[in-house]
Amino acid sequence: MRSRWFWVGIGITAFLLALAIHNAHHNPVAQLEREIDRLKQRGEPTRFHDLLPPVNPSQDGTPFYQLAIAELETIQKQHPESFWDNLYQFGTKPVNLADVEKALKVVQPALKTFRQALHYPHMRMIDLEVDNPAKILFPHFSKFRVFALLLVKEALWRKRQGDEDGAVESCLTAMKLARRMGDEPTFIGFLVQARIFFVAVNALQRVLKDAEASPKVYRALLAELSAWDINRDLVRALQMERVFCLKFANWAMQKASLRDISWLSLHGEGVLVINPWLTSKNGFVARNMLELLDYLERLLSYARKGAPYDWAAIKRLTDEWLRKVETSQRVLLEVPVKIVWHPYAVAKLVAPIMYPVSFDKAAESYAFQRLGQVAVALRIYRQEHGRYPEDLRALVPLYLPQVPLDPFDGKELRYRRLGQGFKVWSVGFDCKDDGGMEGKPTSFMGDIVWTASR
Repeated sequence: MRSRWFWVGIGITAFLLALAIHNAHHNPVAQLEREIDRLKQRGEPTRFHDLLPPVNPSQDGTPFYQLAIAELETIQKQHPESFWDNLYQFGTKPVNLADVEKALKVVQPALKTFRQALHYPHMRMIDLEVDNPAKILFPHFSKFRVFALLLVKEALWRKRQGDEDGAVESCLTAMKLARRMGDEPTFIGFLVQARIFFVAVNALQRVLKDAEASPKVYRALLAELSAWDINRDLVRALQMERVFCLKFANWAMQKASLRDISWLSLHGEGVLVINPWLTSKNGFVARNMLELLDYLERLLSYARKGAPYDWAAIKRLTDEWLRKVETSQRVLLEVPVKIVWHPYAVAKLVAPIMYPVSFDKAAESYAFQRLGQVAVALRIYRQEHGRYPEDLRALVPLYLPQVPLDPFDGKELRYRRLGQGFKVWSVGFDCKDDGGMEGKPTSFMGDIVWTASR
């Protein structure tokens, strides 16, 4: 009898031990820790400083960016909003040209300081020394967009004054700003980069549509157009999003209260997510982060392959993610407070549905970049040969290492001579060649086109 109870005890002990091992292995907090260790072993960034290491002050343009922003803010306060209207509308509608000239003169000190900042390869404008990453702010992004707009207006003014080289320099400076922003990668920052690059290249098209620059300026422009590694910055932006998620998980599990997490997960006033109350706060957060890390890992795998991106796979992944985070929500009680069961509430909160948009912006930026490279190479070719070539392969290897590929379908960019000018285009988002017909009102339909009349 005693022997029988001995073996029963051994059996119960073994069962409890197996259960403990199983729970430890499937514990979401332990799983998250193992996932972080796996990322570290692969050399993937898991901390802010992995992507933003300290830089030598002699290579850091941050003080000059801050000074330029301060100078611009002072100038803006000294003049009413109406003072800037003519400048901002210049190039889009009839304006008082005397006011445009006056406004451009007023902002020259700030633009000079900003140009000085761009000489430095690094910037550290973001304050990352906060416990909760949700409180990290990016106020300089809006200022950078204003500087890009000022540079574009300066370019159009310089062209009007007959200074084509100066106009190109202004556009080149705005493109350099987009490239420099990649030193401090963030998801929102990448979208701002793409927007600034679009504005700069669009202005460059307008400048060169019926004007000519010097060979030296063309060479500098071609070098700048080739300098931005767009896919590198896309990958780094997604990696930084993953670091943000890990930082958020650390804050949520170590410093946030149960109430903080519950109410942080709400999707509107008077909505309470009950999951962390019924399970465990840390387990709830860890489970959400594991799902989010898996989503980002798969997005990164597509980003690392480069353009043309696998649009069908990205759409499938996005649809799968949205179904998971959107359809898992259940309303349990609506009075007096709406109580919701939502196992992925934190993941939905942290992960913007705009992640896939970064691929659109990367491909669009590649299109503008490569069209610009071809257009400038064509201008250099014409300066040296007196005419445009019949085929883009004539630019290789003296002007371009190869004919740039369309980032949407992977084929060579299309090209056609037009009288004294030319047209070069990408098929755009619909991956359909419309013969160089631009999409209206956006480039999501039709081709993305660069046209020159001379």
